[in-house]
Amino acid sequence: MRGRAMLIRYADDFVCAFQYANDAERFYEVLPKRLKKFNLEVAEEKTSLLRFSRFHPSRKRQFVFLGFAFYWAKDAQGKPRLRRRTGAEKHRASMSEFYQYIKVKRSNKLNTWMPQLKRKLMGYRNYFGLPDNSCSLDRLYSYVLHSLYKWLNRRSGRRSYNWSNFKKMLMYYAIERPRVSKRFIHVDWY
Repeated sequence: MRGRAMLIRYADDFVCAFQYANDAERFYEVLPKRLKKFNLEVAEEKTSLLRFSRFHPSRKRQFVFLGFAFYWAKDAQGKPRLRRRTGAEKHRASMSEFYQYIKVKRSNKLNTWMPQLKRKLMGYRNYFGLPDNSCSLDRLYSYVLHSLYKWLNRRSGRRSYNWSNFKKMLMYYAIERPRVSKRFIHVDWY
């Protein structure tokens, strides 16, 4: 290897970064053979070789790792910065999961399942609440509110809530807009 290399790992998922393309190509070639010695396999659908450099920032050049899409973009000073947002596939799955949860639970008493919905939203915020990801958080929160409003108003022959009463109910159960945490992760990518 000529240049620097970096490995970022979480459980059985990992990302490798190389300073030079030929080092990355050689690693990509050797990795399946090396893993085979330990009776492990590479998941082909998750494995790819990608040019990912701050010198060529683009949203088209991105990868998904642990539910986040990583990409380069310029900050307010015009310097390239590594950004993260919820991956599109994970975002759609989360929206669908919240929708189905609300649809199934709508006929139960609110005090039995609204605290659980609040915990689900807090869990989503705690995982995906990174500084670059506020748009995804807002989109999911708005979707959950509209789904909740829709399904709570379909519980009987007439509407259960108008918007003002709906907002009072949200305040009663303390379902708040998710806020972005102040977690910054500095990674010296090449």
